[in-house]
Amino acid sequence: MKTTAGFVVGIVVAPAAAIVTYVHGLWVSHLLDIRATSEYCTAKPLASTATSADWLPLRHVCRYADGTSTDLVPGYVNPIIFLCLFIAVVSTALALRSARRSRAAEPTTLESPQ
Repeated sequence: MKTTAGFVVGIVVAPAAAIVTYVHGLWVSHLLDIRATSEYCTAKPLASTATSADWLPLRHVCRYADGTSTDLVPGYVNPIIFLCLFIAVVSTALALRSARRSRAAEPTTLESPQ
């Protein structure tokens, strides 16, 4: 029974944690923000292409006129997302393997016709 609970945590809770972390990263990085870029990239004057964004891994980069840049997504977001997804994949694989082994270990009874 402990194994089943572990699989549930890995298969259900880990992807949920990945989704929550992803949404947190979207929120904190202003990726979906409709305000002007200059309102959340305030450190220096902006370059002509002020920002660039990637959805996976999650990135939202402010590009400044002096050639520097700042990623608005916190550094912990992507590692947590990928760790949770890895846990979900491994848990699913282990659950499938466990189910196959338990099915193969079940005794089969053959009834003889009379």
